[in-house]
Amino acid sequence: MYPKKLSEEEAADRFEEIDQDVDDKITWKEYLQDTYSMEDENFKKELIDFDSYEEEQKMIKQDKEMFHAADTNKDGVLNQEEYVLFQNPEEHPQMLPVLLEHTMQDKDQNHDGKIDFQEFVGQAATHHDKEWLITEKERFDKDYDTNGDGLLTGNEVISWITPSNTAIADDEVDHLFVSTDEDHDDRLSYLEILNNYDTFVGSEATDYGDHLQNIHHLSDEL
Repeated sequence: MYPKKLSEEEAADRFEEIDQDVDDKITWKEYLQDTYSMEDENFKKELIDFDSYEEEQKMIKQDKEMFHAADTNKDGVLNQEEYVLFQNPEEHPQMLPVLLEHTMQDKDQNHDGKIDFQEFVGQAATHHDKEWLITEKERFDKDYDTNGDGLLTGNEVISWITPSNTAIADDEVDHLFVSTDEDHDDRLSYLEILNNYDTFVGSEATDYGDHLQNIHHLSDEL
């Protein structure tokens, strides 16, 4: 069995925290208790951790929809594999429709079913200068607005909210270093790679071990 990728490790850690009765399943009640400190989503606390009761209710509703979407076998609870879907929906195609719906709920301020540039930058625009706005406009136009109509819809929105392969690769390489750089010199030696062969074989950063066929090339890259 190959080692878990970084996002799976993080999900496994959270799973253990939420699974209060240690039965290898997470119920909606356990998630509510851990995340919102309540047993019933309709319970109105006197003091809440968000800007408003309505905002908290919106977040709970979206979490519940994501919970049900991740519950692939529809048994009402999440096992460890399903919790990975819940924790990292942007990495799993079957979760993207729900993620898209939630993004539109959060970002589509005029409710026209599209994301314009103002909605794209949102409140962040008030905290940045003109140069930042120009950069974001270029990103909006070149990276996401593939049909050039000045609006993001459907797959264009999905390409915006899902991580790029480069970002995922960077995270995975960082994870490899933390796991295998035994002498903490920010370099991986030939011996360190050999000693941690199983970790490299389980990593996307090495194409699941294919790059180990040329270990000198891998050492140069890392």
